[in-house]
Amino acid sequence: MYNRKDSYYKKAKQSGFRSRAAYKIIEINNKYKIIKKGDKVLDAGCAPGGWSQAVSSIVGNKGVIVGIDILDMPPLDISNFHFIKGDLLKNETLDKAKSICHEYDVVISDAAPNTTGNRLTDHVNSLELVTTVFNFTKKVLKSGGNFLFKLFDGEDREDFIKDLRNFFSKVKIIRPDATRKNSFEIYVVCQEFKKDG
Repeated sequence: MYNRKDSYYKKAKQSGFRSRAAYKIIEINNKYKIIKKGDKVLDAGCAPGGWSQAVSSIVGNKGVIVGIDILDMPPLDISNFHFIKGDLLKNETLDKAKSICHEYDVVISDAAPNTTGNRLTDHVNSLELVTTVFNFTKKVLKSGGNFLFKLFDGEDREDFIKDLRNFFSKVKIIRPDATRKNSFEIYVVCQEFKKDG
């Protein structure tokens, strides 16, 4: 069992973040600068809201954050945050996202499937979820935009990364410091979207 109340968990609670994941995106953004002040950011699978909270401090008042999740989420006290309860596979969810911003500078996703404890099954389910997020991303991300997502690592990763390289100029795999030591999650940073991939 991992220590849920480790230093990042405690730090998140003290800072008012809803999850330790907030520190992962702060760390990634400090290194890769994928999100800038004033950006329009779509957070796919946003509940419980930790990433959206962290992003709000990066984009500032002129930025926009749209969070989508199939789960209900307690409201965030952020004036430029919009929540859409919806399924990424449904056109109505896409229409709602586009009605707020026609195109987004960045799409981020810390979404994960319910885990089974079987690494192969969890990897396959995670890849399926990420593929859904990526298909949605292609419809809303502006040319030159950035995409960041979490994946449970496994043998099918390379084929998926190869596909991503057709759509982005730069693709990097990273493990932020805030990731639990025994976790097999990785984060993939994709920069400079080529719309015609």
